[in-house]
Amino acid sequence: MNGNGSLSRRGFLSGGVAAAVAGGSMLAGCSGGPQSTTPPGWTEVTFSSIGDAKSQQMFQDMIAAAQTETLDELKIKIIWKPAPGDGWDSVMLQFASGTVCDVQRIDDDRVYALAVDNKIHQLDPFMLDPNLGWDLDAYSDSFATKVAVEGYQFSVTPAVSANTLFYNKALFAKAGLQAPTSWAEAWEWDEFVDAVNRLTVRDGDRTEVYGIQFAANVVQPCGYGAGDVALNEDQTECGFTKPETEQAIDGLIQLIRGGFAPTVDIDTLPLFNSGKLAMAWQGMDVAAQVNADIDWDVMPWPKTPLYAATKNYARTWVIPKTAKDPQAAFLALKALSGPAASTVLARSQSAVPMLTEVATSAAFTDHERPATPAVWSQTLDSVGDNQVDIPMPRGPIGDAFAATFVEGPLANGLLAGKLDARDYLQQGRQRVNDEIKRRSWNSSKGIEQLTKGALEFPDQKVLDQ
Repeated sequence: MNGNGSLSRRGFLSGGVAAAVAGGSMLAGCSGGPQSTTPPGWTEVTFSSIGDAKSQQMFQDMIAAAQTETLDELKIKIIWKPAPGDGWDSVMLQFASGTVCDVQRIDDDRVYALAVDNKIHQLDPFMLDPNLGWDLDAYSDSFATKVAVEGYQFSVTPAVSANTLFYNKALFAKAGLQAPTSWAEAWEWDEFVDAVNRLTVRDGDRTEVYGIQFAANVVQPCGYGAGDVALNEDQTECGFTKPETEQAIDGLIQLIRGGFAPTVDIDTLPLFNSGKLAMAWQGMDVAAQVNADIDWDVMPWPKTPLYAATKNYARTWVIPKTAKDPQAAFLALKALSGPAASTVLARSQSAVPMLTEVATSAAFTDHERPATPAVWSQTLDSVGDNQVDIPMPRGPIGDAFAATFVEGPLANGLLAGKLDARDYLQQGRQRVNDEIKRRSWNSSKGIEQLTKGALEFPDQKVLDQ
């Protein structure tokens, strides 16, 4: 349901940051915006993010909270700058032109390329400095792993948007169904299919109420839930080779072909808001778009078939190499990840705070809906030995995997019910393997590239502590 313009984010990445230099008014970046009100003797740190008016107000409220809690005492002033464009491509143009802000929110899929292109600071030294860093034990384990680049820190992720199933409680009650309330209790695949059948209302060949909706990115947790991986350990071959992965994805396509799930061309939100869709696989930001008269809650994706998993979206921030005072920028970023700013974010219900005390606080849990917010926050945890939020590979081959399996013609063909799961997987694996061969890629290539890029302190590594 979201769009970032006509230029694919993956295509934009493939040419590196330098390829973004195309000119235009979007390059204004942090050179414009509100006039500075920084008191004399204070250090100014500029901040920017794309987002709608509601998101921009949330960021400003987070800044105000961080100022009061920490930054005023440190005499650091965050200056909020409106984003010049409505997509990540505009931010990449700013990186290319050197006009990006001191603290910049960025698409997590672009952090790797920015680090390799030496456009952002390595943050491990700051995070490990006892005078600057913070107590990482207070945050989710994925705080330092979600967007790590070859195991190093080049960004901070104060929150993630959890992908879960939104469901219509009235339709569930009518079908006599009780939704699971935790990832440990996720439905078995057969239970899920039975529920979809019971929730779907058909009138001849016409579907009046769809039982389920899902997007192409659901194939990633489906594969991992089948015990598969996207790439082999050496990153020399595409994964998703297990028969169970094909069976899980084929099960989804049969739901589309049987009229139990809409095809990719049908807009999800109007269906859900009109009571014609029982379950929708969506990120947390959709909560604000659901009609007030729809009584909804959230539940986990089912087991496919070994365990239930999801793919969260990271809300991550970086410090560009152009930052005027990197240490002050880091302290500002630390404050924006602290209790006060995280509480503002929690109240918005747009993402799960990585700060555990806030993710379990009333600021996040005490809302009319959902009744089971733990389904969102539990995506940061594990069930048994399995992470709920799958560890998708990053870097150029990880990007190739996502571009092949989640975006573009293969994904569209699959979700239109026109492409068999076997053909989808075979063609997708071939394209990823072709990219591996083209780059002569293996797991050591990433660290080689990073060493030539922004990795200045290879001996300093948060994840080794």
